[in-house]
Amino acid sequence: MTLMTLIASHRGGTHLWPENTRLAFSNTAKLAVDLVEFDVHQTRDNRLVVHHDALIDRMTDGKGAIADFSYDELMRHIVIGSGGETIPTLAETIDIFGPSAIDLRLEIKTKLDGKAYDGMEGRIADELLASGVLGRTMVTSFSLSRLEAFGTALDERGLNVGELLGLVFLCLPQTVAQLGWEGILAAIGRFGVRDIALRAETIDADVMELFGRNGVTVHGWAAHTSEAARAMFRLGVASFTTDRPDLAIAAKHS
Repeated sequence: MTLMTLIASHRGGTHLWPENTRLAFSNTAKLAVDLVEFDVHQTRDNRLVVHHDALIDRMTDGKGAIADFSYDELMRHIVIGSGGETIPTLAETIDIFGPSAIDLRLEIKTKLDGKAYDGMEGRIADELLASGVLGRTMVTSFSLSRLEAFGTALDERGLNVGELLGLVFLCLPQTVAQLGWEGILAAIGRFGVRDIALRAETIDADVMELFGRNGVTVHGWAAHTSEAARAMFRLGVASFTTDRPDLAIAAKHS
């Protein structure tokens, strides 16, 4: 077992508190985790907000796509079970973790139709720079083109992806089924991405060896049980997300 594997509290601990809320993030900030994972969308008037879905229907008392709301309109809606909270901004989320030892695992989201938010990667880069947390941030996406756009945004600001904790492609099992491991390696190679995150149950020693041989760092996602967390430590993935960070912390020391 390696103790270098980092624990990321997924959406602030989805199975413990309402996901992607100030409540979840404030509680996560008190835990012995290494990273907090969260998702970024953009409002109609270009404000960066932290929410998983492109729609607000599942998590709030409202309905509709974040892209269609102005920030002020979005703030009229309350996150269910949060005690009256609104959807937090990226800046508010950074403020919670700024004083802590917990680093950021930020996922770049897309609109409901899968299209990119105009200029969002540049705005995220500016926010991370202004807050002084660029070097404490792992940027992830299920879209290689969004990772490329973030790299371009850094280039335009005289920086590069080497300033980050990591630039990570989130890979769905369906993508693996379609392309195969060699196809995945070719795809990330074309985009210059050297970190990949795989669903926890798809990672084994052979997968670790394959990517390691090709100079690619493996991360995990959706390790929500004690058994899954122990497997992540045993395999030596670089980091993994979990909805139960409390179980992962216990597994680390078991």
